[in-house]
Amino acid sequence: MHSSISENNGLAALAGDDQRIYSVGISTGGVAEMRMAEASPARHIIATTIDREGARFAQEQVKVVGLQNQIEIKLEDVAAPLAYPEGYFDFIYARLVLHYLPRNSLKGALGELYRVLKPRGRLFVVVRSTDCMEAKSKDSVLDPETGMRTYTSNGQSYSRFFHSSESIQDYLASAGFQIMHIKAYPEQLCVDFQRTQPSKQVDALIEVLAKKR
Repeated sequence: MHSSISENNGLAALAGDDQRIYSVGISTGGVAEMRMAEASPARHIIATTIDREGARFAQEQVKVVGLQNQIEIKLEDVAAPLAYPEGYFDFIYARLVLHYLPRNSLKGALGELYRVLKPRGRLFVVVRSTDCMEAKSKDSVLDPETGMRTYTSNGQSYSRFFHSSESIQDYLASAGFQIMHIKAYPEQLCVDFQRTQPSKQVDALIEVLAKKR
């Protein structure tokens, strides 16, 4: 299993009394969520994805290690209204997921994440940066209305909202969040959900820790 700087940073941001955790876009194979659960038997983690096959694989991994009572995996779209009461979660973990959302969906998603987070609760976000090779490619195409940039890799077409430090801060602040820290760094991600095949390139990431006022 390939190690992850951004995942380690997100888990380090958790406090001992963070018991209700919402993980948006379950991590590769549920690794981060299992680490959260193992660190505190009292924790309950709701982990979501829109990928049915990814959810099935993660559920299998969670069951193998016997953490199914702590980790609940749901097919759920963060861009849609969330079925949780206001102030329900202590901590929200959103690593490498929000860059899939165009402008309007991102605004709505952050508004919902703010709503379901308890006062002074924290949100951990990691998105891909405008310093990524794909974002700088002359062959990629930017849609100025949505903020999405479309590019081709290995014969397949992809779309991402590559963020600058300023853009992701602005979206978070507009939703009501207070920025605690922001930093950019390179990380070698994996090309497979099981996180066994490191990418041939190094990505540029932006990490933000924010809190509800």
